[in-house]
Amino acid sequence: MAQASVPCRLIPQGSVRLFPASQLRFRVAAYGVALRDDAVLLARSAITNRWELPGGGVNPAETLAEGLTREFAEETGCRPEVGEALGFDEGFIAFFGRHPFHALRFYFRVSLSGEGVVRPQREEVDALSWWPLAALPTTEMDPVEVSMIRRACEGGERR
Repeated sequence: MAQASVPCRLIPQGSVRLFPASQLRFRVAAYGVALRDDAVLLARSAITNRWELPGGGVNPAETLAEGLTREFAEETGCRPEVGEALGFDEGFIAFFGRHPFHALRFYFRVSLSGEGVVRPQREEVDALSWWPLAALPTTEMDPVEVSMIRRACEGGERR
C-alpha cells in the first residue's frame, strides 16, 4: 500500500520534510569515479557547497552512459569513457524544498584520456579538484559516494 506522504531530504538545506506521495517524480542520475595517480576527481557543488562525484540527471531518451558522458563533460570540461558499473543508491529528495523526487543514482568507473584538464561549470560547480584518496573530504561528502570511490579502488561492483 502506497504511503500518503514521503519524507524527502531537502537540497541544499539538508533537513527533511514530508511531501504528498502523489507529487513525487522519478529522477535517474549517473555519476562517474575518475581515478588518477591515487586521486579522485571531485566537484564542489555551487548549490550545496559539498564535494561530489561529477555527473547528474539522465534525460528520458538517454542511456545511463550517455547521460553520464554529457553531465560529466558539462561539469568538468572532460569527456569521459564510461566503464564498469560500481553500484546504485536510491533516496527521496526535494530540490529547493519544492521539487520532490524518488532519486535513483547509478555510479560508474570512468577514464579520462590525455591530460584530463578540468574546468568547472560555474552554474553548478564552483571548484574541481583531484583529491588524494588518503585525504578525501569525507565530512563534506555523501557517504554513498565515498563508498563508491572505495569500490572503484577495490575493483568494482559488490552485490
